[in-house]
Amino acid sequence: NNFIEDYLNFRQLYLDIILESESIINGGTCESCQSTEGFFRCLTCSGEHGWCRTCVLKAHQSLPFHKLQQWNGKFFKDTSFSELGYIWYMGHGGQPCPSSQEAMHDWEDVHEGVDWTENNPGVNIFTEPTSTTTPLIIIHSTGVFIHNVQWCHCPGSSVHQQHLHLLKAQLFPASTSRPRTAFTFDVLDHFLIDALECKTSAMSFFQKLRRLTNNAFPDSVPDRYRELMRASRQWRDLMNWKRFGFGHDTEVNPGTGDLALFCAACPQPGINMPVDWQDHYESWLVMQRYVVDGNFTTQHMNMKQPHLDVTLSDGLGYMVTDADYQAHLSSAKETKERSSCSNHRAVNAANTNQSNLRATGVAATACARHGCFVPHTVVDFQKGERHMNVDYSICNAINYHSDNIETSLIIYDIGCQWCIHFKDRINNSPGLSLPEKSQILTGVGKFHLSAHKLPCFARFSLNFIEGAGQVDGEIMETLWAPFNKISPTARSMSQYHRQEILDDHMRDSNWKKMVGIGE
Repeated sequence: NNFIEDYLNFRQLYLDIILESESIINGGTCESCQSTEGFFRCLTCSGEHGWCRTCVLKAHQSLPFHKLQQWNGKFFKDTSFSELGYIWYMGHGGQPCPSSQEAMHDWEDVHEGVDWTENNPGVNIFTEPTSTTTPLIIIHSTGVFIHNVQWCHCPGSSVHQQHLHLLKAQLFPASTSRPRTAFTFDVLDHFLIDALECKTSAMSFFQKLRRLTNNAFPDSVPDRYRELMRASRQWRDLMNWKRFGFGHDTEVNPGTGDLALFCAACPQPGINMPVDWQDHYESWLVMQRYVVDGNFTTQHMNMKQPHLDVTLSDGLGYMVTDADYQAHLSSAKETKERSSCSNHRAVNAANTNQSNLRATGVAATACARHGCFVPHTVVDFQKGERHMNVDYSICNAINYHSDNIETSLIIYDIGCQWCIHFKDRINNSPGLSLPEKSQILTGVGKFHLSAHKLPCFARFSLNFIEGAGQVDGEIMETLWAPFNKISPTARSMSQYHRQEILDDHMRDSNWKKMVGIGE
């Protein structure tokens, strides 16, 4: 509060300084050439600057995403690079193409339109846009810009390579054929971080950019929301391939779960354990400890045209491969059994169906101690929390990097009912498998255990299971909290777009666990 009180003493002075910055600079003289009226300023550059038209373009030759304003005699009004005649050359590092006719007169006098040389005859400025230039809408992290672009005309270059020229200029094309919209790499990185950390939807993010461009009339700014959705999916996919090492080796494609991070501390033979680990560690010490839970907030609506959906990373992250999962569901049989424990909602609602939903929720498996999602274990519910769904997730988790680990602890809210016929369901389902000599121990989280009958306490309490350690078995509840914020956005996406979004947030959750595990 003392800082606020100190501010009150300087409020009027602060206002005066801010208002002074709205006046014309250097008495209206260009600070560079000192011979022309300096009616242009940049809101992005630091410090106070006043330039003429020629000098402001020279100063921003490599800064095409700065915000320019022009003094109109009363106040500074927004202007753009395209209005000032700026041309962005593609294909030669920002320099004019030697094969282009425009390269012969990169600078010329302008006598049409506004007479910029009325008081200074003979002043050369940048070329006015011609028929050889293309207006390109470019979305940057500071707003939406329109630039006049001149493409490369070298022999062998064609319109089919325009999207490649944009990529080399660090602009991501919205299409591969004659692109007219592009996104800077910077704005795509910003969107992905905003989506992960702030749970910002694509619509809200682009509306922010429109308001940054024109806060008074945001609807006058071109709407590129759909293009942002498409480009961000492609950018996310490219970054995953790059970061997981599949960018340089073009002969190897990622397999199931290869575009996912897992826990750095949980035992994984061949990754974070010595070759002779079996000679040094007891079995209970390297036991797999997993917690399983369902989330009915992460729903997905039926698609009108699912055959048009295109996958980019089906099964490569945390969600399972759809075709294999559907094959398992078609062969598995769900038996209705009377609960021998309390009247659990998860058991009673196992066969609840909602016709408007393709998925009523998801089930996931995570390591019980650190709360890292296990790759290729997240499954969709078609009705309620059925055993056939949970079994698929658990089996994939037990088989993940578990060479010669014989014991697995599965912590599940209704583990007392799930474990009764688990082995029978494994034997009767061709889509399920476990490692040889696998031993399954079942526990119930400490919070949910209080809702069970008294005999469950002695059998399934984590306090009495050797090797369970000091875990509460409820860490999945903390992992679902941030996912509930993105569920309304992902609910109406296409199936594979939703899959990529959930994979991305789970990958980010594991990444934050990994970098913070040593704190």
